Amino acid sequence: MVDRHIGFVAPGAQLYVPEALLDLRERTSRPRVIVGDHLGPTAQLLTIAALLNRLPREASQTELAARYEVAIMSVSRALDELEAMELAVPQIVGRQRWLRFTLEGADLWHAVEPRLQSPVRKTRTVRGALPLDVAPFAGESALAHYTMLAEPPFAQRALAAAHWKIAQSDFQLREGFDFDDTDRIELETWSYDPRALARDDVIDPISLHLSTRHHPDERIARAAQQLLEQFGW
Repeated sequence: MVDRHIGFVAPGAQLYVPEALLDLRERTSRPRVIVGDHLGPTAQLLTIAALLNRLPREASQTELAARYEVAIMSVSRALDELEAMELAVPQIVGRQRWLRFTLEGADLWHAVEPRLQSPVRKTRTVRGALPLDVAPFAGESALAHYTMLAEPPFAQRALAAAHWKIAQSDFQLREGFDFDDTDRIELETWSYDPRALARDDVIDPISLHLSTRHHPDERIARAAQQLLEQFGW
């Protein structure tokens, strides 16, 4: 009826009078969001992007979904989480929700750090020719890029868990054994896409810190801590 410019009343919902240029809609309050111990994957991704200064100061959920290749509903839930934690303020521009953090830099890090977790869901040993633009360097390979830690015996890479089945099929990845060093890769599958914040085929330093800070090898744990020195936190 709106398309045909026919006026109508939907009790408790909408009043539409095209002759008077009137379109009133009932705005229901959003359900209260219960914040868990950890941020969800998309909320964590957006927060890390802000910490790295790789997030527009104000961006709509549609723009964020396109930029980081996630579903709009995932971005919407992430905004709910961030607003519930008072890390972001609700903002409506037209019909779009926009993201605007209330904190930045060290203040944002200290506020959110306890709720950030390793993005790694599982680590597999595989063989195959897996392009770096599909699975960037991660783990010790990435630490060797950012710090003085030595390169590991085999490349360590990262891939979105949602892309594992496709990559396994497209690149004919096979199980790799410890005694077989031909095309061996130690592949982490992540809760969000590591490519979203990767630079020069290497995962971002904050996600790397989160994925290695509790490593049982003290050398790796120390290198993980060194990653934060560049930020001065």
